[in-house]
Amino acid sequence: MSPRSPVSLLRDAYRSLGRIESDVGELSERVRRLQEGLRALAANEVGNRARLEALRGDPDYELAWTESRPMISVTVATIGRPELTELALPSILGQSYGELEVIVAGDGAGDGTEDAVRALGDDRLRYLDLGPRVLWTDDLRKQWLVGATRARNAAMSAAGGRWVVCFDDDDAMRPRCLELLLELARAQRAEAPYGQVAAHREDAVNEFCSYPPREHRFSWAGGMYHAGLRFFERELLAADLDLPGDWWLAERMLRAGVRFAMREEVLSDIYPSGRAEER
Repeated sequence: MSPRSPVSLLRDAYRSLGRIESDVGELSERVRRLQEGLRALAANEVGNRARLEALRGDPDYELAWTESRPMISVTVATIGRPELTELALPSILGQSYGELEVIVAGDGAGDGTEDAVRALGDDRLRYLDLGPRVLWTDDLRKQWLVGATRARNAAMSAAGGRWVVCFDDDDAMRPRCLELLLELARAQRAEAPYGQVAAHREDAVNEFCSYPPREHRFSWAGGMYHAGLRFFERELLAADLDLPGDWWLAERMLRAGVRFAMREEVLSDIYPSGRAEER
């Protein structure tokens, strides 16, 4: 048998690489579909739809819209940043809508945080001391994605309002944020109203929210939801799905059929200070 020419060998090698590339592409597509299926399964769509239907049938469900001045519970998870009492809480307590309670959950926040909160002198404030912060993983990215899960769930469990807000300790509400969210909820019978959010960076301000909600195009910093939806708890599972905990909460609501609505104006401002430490 005569030796094959280099051109022939290269042609065969190229064909083999093409077949390998095709096989890898097919395998990647199968993995992607499997991941999507597992994500849908993890979202518990069937169970959450049943819970949502039961909620809508509850006699108290309508009170969130029909009460003249329904209570709004604003929850704030904190690890003790100074912005909590210098920026976040003053912006909440200064809202044009006054029927609110503010529940601050300190997750390893330190002894001085509760004193600083109490020093604001507002009886609408409550502080939950969750004790030392316990990290459930050494993976810094996973910790960033869902780091505030325990504090957020604890604060939500303590909330007593018709509407609930999940806020960060280093962000700020615009003065009419809650008033405009309630107005939107009533106008569109929305269960999860939200508005535009301005993200402040070193050299730019970016308004990034859109309707309908999409990953990376949504933030709870400018929104609230019906208190009956608190069965949608924050989940550490979000980190295993490589998702931020706030988006995983919104996605599960969307899959179940929760009614979202959006206002175009900016309702809150978010800032980058320590953002990688807590989510």
